[in-house]
Amino acid sequence: MPRTVDKTRAGDTWSESRYFSFIRSALRRSFMKYPVKYQVKNAASRPYVGSDKRRKKEYQCAVCDSWCADKDVAVDHIVPCGSLKTFEDLPKFVATLFCEKENLQIVCKTCHQIKTNEERANR
Repeated sequence: MPRTVDKTRAGDTWSESRYFSFIRSALRRSFMKYPVKYQVKNAASRPYVGSDKRRKKEYQCAVCDSWCADKDVAVDHIVPCGSLKTFEDLPKFVATLFCEKENLQIVCKTCHQIKTNEERANR
């Protein structure tokens, strides 16, 4: 018999998990415009001198030291933001997400995926 999940949020259409997933996603989207993120990216950049005329900068990965295009890097939280599954998690999640530059680093997508997988395995 399939397990049913109580839908108690958003007019009884969302489960608790879906509700907090929505909030987490909205906060992460707002991080995209956070000024400190751009300060960290600029600090890890240098002018690009290759043949691609559209590419202006490249960024150095803090893990493997390789230089990558903007589309191949991510701004990573050194201390993970953690989970957001209850209202009690909200203050710590927000404080860590919107941190200062000391908790942020530029990493290439390969290194970022490895780090993310390790963090998930440790949870």
